[in-house]
Amino acid sequence: MYEPYLNALADLFYPQRCVGCSRRASDVLCRGCSDSLPFVGWPFCGRCGAPTAFEVYGCSECRDRDFWFEGARAPLRYEGVGEELVHALKYRGYLPVVEKVMAPLTAGVLGGERFDAVAPVPLHRSRLGRRGFNQAELMAKGVAERINAPVLDKLKTVRRTRDQVELSAGERRANVAGAFASRGPVAGRILLVDDVFTTGATSSECAEVLRRAGASEVHALTLCRTC
Repeated sequence: MYEPYLNALADLFYPQRCVGCSRRASDVLCRGCSDSLPFVGWPFCGRCGAPTAFEVYGCSECRDRDFWFEGARAPLRYEGVGEELVHALKYRGYLPVVEKVMAPLTAGVLGGERFDAVAPVPLHRSRLGRRGFNQAELMAKGVAERINAPVLDKLKTVRRTRDQVELSAGERRANVAGAFASRGPVAGRILLVDDVFTTGATSSECAEVLRRAGASEVHALTLCRTC
């Protein structure tokens, strides 16, 4: 009998649901899920961002791979609440996660480094049409605002690629090879932004395009990385 009134009262004080656990919350994440964010932490590999036993530049995960970016960072592991945050934006279009969680966390791991521009990894027009937005672009804008840098709209896709989820590392590299191009010359230190770092294939391919277009350095930044 009183359930509708109790629900209305709960919605008044807790007007949304937590991205991590789906319970009513006063913010994007409830206190419990906020406390359980799967941080990568320190030490980590300065080249690929993977957690390591001690600080290195080139760990067992990446030392045999060729990357065009100088280094990669991600504040969270792609699991638990971290994975739910990515899914909330990417598949449900829940945009508040960018401003409230993603942008502050990603900008926070930069340690005050300065960049001349922030570039999002682009989406092919067919995928962009289905989704209606590019999650990397939304993240890039949030990060750029926090580090006082412009968003660079030079990267573009020139062919459609397969979904990377089920592909091996080698297949991922082949899948994105030649898939990106630059709309014009690029200069300075560029921060390349995407949602998840898995093998680094997409980030490296985009970084190569930016370097060949004139960028002096490219650094990759994602919200999550697989570990």
